[in-house]
Amino acid sequence: MTKTTFNLCKKKSKPPGLVITNEKSYHDVGSVSFPKRKSLGILSPYVEAYYSKEDKSLTAKAVVYVDVNLENAILKCKVYQNCYLDIDGNAQLQFFIAYDLPEKVSKNFTIYEIDFTVDKEAFVGEIENVKTIQTFLWDTDPETSRGTETTVQDSN
Repeated sequence: MTKTTFNLCKKKSKPPGLVITNEKSYHDVGSVSFPKRKSLGILSPYVEAYYSKEDKSLTAKAVVYVDVNLENAILKCKVYQNCYLDIDGNAQLQFFIAYDLPEKVSKNFTIYEIDFTVDKEAFVGEIENVKTIQTFLWDTDPETSRGTETTVQDSN
């Protein structure tokens, strides 16, 4: 997957779409260090997505790496769901994990797991037809955002 980076204006911005999880706190599940890192850029999230035939739901788990810059800090974020039609007219899904923290060149990152489920009422197509989703880590300050595309797997 290629890197997707947005360079935006300096005022705070919210991502496109509707909020599917109101701001809540996430506790870290660990940390990672990249000793030679010299970039200010955000690290791409790692995402897995599953479609359940039983309840016709699509769920995802994102592992995000955030430099919280504070000891014992807790990440607060919202997840936005955006639906759009691709060039062939197929409904597609994007998710934006939005948070607001200062950015600096960092070598140490806190790891968070964030679970979310598609809001079926805010989706124009059939959930079972979704083959991939895009998920972005979005800093609202905004300097940059970073995303990845994930294949939806069958959970049954």
